[in-house]
Amino acid sequence: MVQARRGRDQRLVSRCRVEFDRPSGAVEAETEDLSAHGLFIRTDALLPVGEETEVRLTLPDGTFLAFKARVAHMLTPHSARALGRHPGMGFELVGPEMAPARIKLRAHLDSVRGEITNPGLSTTTQGIIVEPSTPLRTRMQRCLEAAGFKITAVASMPEALDACTQWRPDVIVSAAELDGGMMGIDLAYAVSEHSTLSDVPIVLTGDEGDLARLEAYRAGVRDYIPRPFLDEELVIRVHRVVAPVAPTANPGLRGNLVDIGLGTLLSLFEFERKSGILLLLRDGEIARLFVSEGKILKVESNTGNGIPKQRLMRLLDWHVGQFEFSPCAIGGRDELHTTVTQLLLEHARVRDEQNPDKTSKVRR
Repeated sequence: MVQARRGRDQRLVSRCRVEFDRPSGAVEAETEDLSAHGLFIRTDALLPVGEETEVRLTLPDGTFLAFKARVAHMLTPHSARALGRHPGMGFELVGPEMAPARIKLRAHLDSVRGEITNPGLSTTTQGIIVEPSTPLRTRMQRCLEAAGFKITAVASMPEALDACTQWRPDVIVSAAELDGGMMGIDLAYAVSEHSTLSDVPIVLTGDEGDLARLEAYRAGVRDYIPRPFLDEELVIRVHRVVAPVAPTANPGLRGNLVDIGLGTLLSLFEFERKSGILLLLRDGEIARLFVSEGKILKVESNTGNGIPKQRLMRLLDWHVGQFEFSPCAIGGRDELHTTVTQLLLEHARVRDEQNPDKTSKVRR
């Protein structure tokens, strides 16, 4: 019965510090996801499938857990690139289910599941995926369908345009580079010139690079997702471009942290006593801040270790990334117990202490 459950075991995106042993010595890395029966570790230091080793995991709250684990599968750099993922290994935990470390891991996962906020995905949203790589196309289709989207997946631009003539999609997710010398921006231009498709949002996925991103936005592309990316990031970013924007006197806010820093945003929210959810995205990292009348009540992050206040302090160090603020009523327990002004002052003090030379020069 245990073996039957493992294939359906829910994995949670979580970056935790991890260490495992190789014949050449210990390797430090980070997890991509966790489940009650295993974990995926991002690393280029791959072990053979079937090999057992000790895995030492540090949870976000600082709890240290040690497991005996077996390599169940691996993603070589070549395979990872084909799937739009990071290279690494999937480990299956071995040993008794009731071992103290396994119990603590399950307790942590249960607590995280209770805190995760459902993004409220529509079950009627229809999309087209255009991706020449079969493994990546299959992965993206399964990912979005699991999130409630109805997806048609094709390999080329002509197939995508043919699908659009049969039914109008709510979103098109395309590779930046397509077969036959075609590009995702070619698809964007073709769609924009079509009388009934011109307002269909397009999301491109491709290699990281300012030039590629700029060309995409100039072509009218709504969002550009650099590879590799996480399933959760794909779902969130596709969902936010198709989410209906109701007419309201209290519109949302979105932009780039390069243009508006997180500290400036939070100060604005405090001054105007705003309430809502602030979504932050940066290179596969995802965070949500829950704001009630200008005060931050809760911080969710797939990468943050430590207490909520420490997670926020790390987010304040982000100088690049995207943000989106969705106004709504927010309730629940206050996990930070302080104001935005106090948090920003403390963050500035800590930063000055870490860079004493720079601070002394400014004072002179």
